Amino acid sequence: MKPVLLAAALLFSTTALPALAQDASKPPAATPPAAAPAETSPEPAPAEAPAPAAEAPAAPGEAPPPPASGVMAAIDSDEVPVISLNLMSGQVKELQVIGADDEEIGEVNAVLGDQNGQPQAVSVEIGGFLGIGAKTVILMLTDVRLDLGKLRTVLTKNEIENLPDFGG
Repeated sequence: MKPVLLAAALLFSTTALPALAQDASKPPAATPPAAAPAETSPEPAPAEAPAPAAEAPAAPGEAPPPPASGVMAAIDSDEVPVISLNLMSGQVKELQVIGADDEEIGEVNAVLGDQNGQPQAVSVEIGGFLGIGAKTVILMLTDVRLDLGKLRTVLTKNEIENLPDFGG
């Protein structure tokens, strides 16, 4: 009886234990395919754009948010925090914008967010008189800071006037 139990234990340890020791959360390592011979070309490969900075990592077991696209829309709620300015979106609207050359640029029309609703930019109405001849430009939140109740930008008035019209 003992030799049969010993043989069964030996058989179990050689076949079942390696399978039990595997971590189910990690897929088995795949062997890389054989490397193909490199072709030489006279032209250098075009440089790829760097990947966008990742947002805060997701908690374990939680799927990360989808990457934001380049499309932004006005944030309707006045209660969305604009973390970089330490204000709520409603407090940012109608703030005066001052250029790097200390000239008054215009007034914030709206806070713009990405597809996840995170504030990314502000739209600013510049130029014109009583809305006639004015145009709307977009300033990224990375280009502005709060300074004594106004938004100060790193751009000059001339640089901002040369920005394309947002029209939205």
